[in-house]
Amino acid sequence: MSDYILVVEDNDDISLLLKLVLESAGYQVETVNNGKDALKQVETVQPQLMLVDIMMPEMNGLQVAHNVKEKLDHQNLPILLVSAVDRLKDEQLQNSQAEDIIYKPFDIDYLLSKVDSLTSNY
Repeated sequence: MSDYILVVEDNDDISLLLKLVLESAGYQVETVNNGKDALKQVETVQPQLMLVDIMMPEMNGLQVAHNVKEKLDHQNLPILLVSAVDRLKDEQLQNSQAEDIIYKPFDIDYLLSKVDSLTSNY
């Protein structure tokens, strides 16, 4: 059975790209376009990894990651943040409790290596 990944991305084109790339690598992928839906979906589908965009309306990716990690059932769930802003403060990233971050535009091979690494450790 392949690993299940929850992609949280408000840009439909990037969401579709991530879904296609990850599915072609053998992952099962569910997508949502906002943080509130992400918090609901993580409870429903129990993913092995979350790929979360940082800049989203209502609830940003840092808040999503922090809220997920606060739940006992999800403290070990790996979260990979995705951002177009490459100057986030270390403190912000640490407070989110996410495992890692990649920056847009990203290299697909680099993305897959990060995903493979995080899912193999979960």
